[in-house]
Amino acid sequence: MSGDARERLARKQEALARALGLSAPVPAGFDAERVRAAAEALLSKRRRQVQRAWPALAEALGKGFAEHFNAWAPHHPLLGVEPHPLADGRRFAEALRAAGTLPTEAEAELLGFDLRWRLTPEGGLAPRRGLVLKVARLGARHRVLAVRLPWGRVLRWKLPGRAPE
Repeated sequence: MSGDARERLARKQEALARALGLSAPVPAGFDAERVRAAAEALLSKRRRQVQRAWPALAEALGKGFAEHFNAWAPHHPLLGVEPHPLADGRRFAEALRAAGTLPTEAEAELLGFDLRWRLTPEGGLAPRRGLVLKVARLGARHRVLAVRLPWGRVLRWKLPGRAPE
């Protein structure tokens, strides 16, 4: 295969990938209905994986989970060669937090994730090592100091006073 043919193929593959994952227009030469059906199936699979990985978030959002996720996902493609639903869910939860729509019931799950994992620049997960200290707001009125000890045990303390608003 010549260099020009490889470049054309790469451009077509990139356009198809964008149509499947980012709701971009279906490239010429592809059956638009089949590409849309495949894109919907991929989005549904991605949403189900995040729901399983983040059960408290999914339960707190209830039926709104699908609506929120379906609105967020096309603008936030999966990162990395082997994306992980925990990482995808963490990014989704952070988007909800930034929008002010993260349910209080999901904040403890988010704290638990942050004590055990960190997101890599490539979009994957890396386990945290050693001592991890986090202060988090759980609900409108409570702050928590959480410590993950090197062997994995997690300790939490409610901090006195009212959390800043």
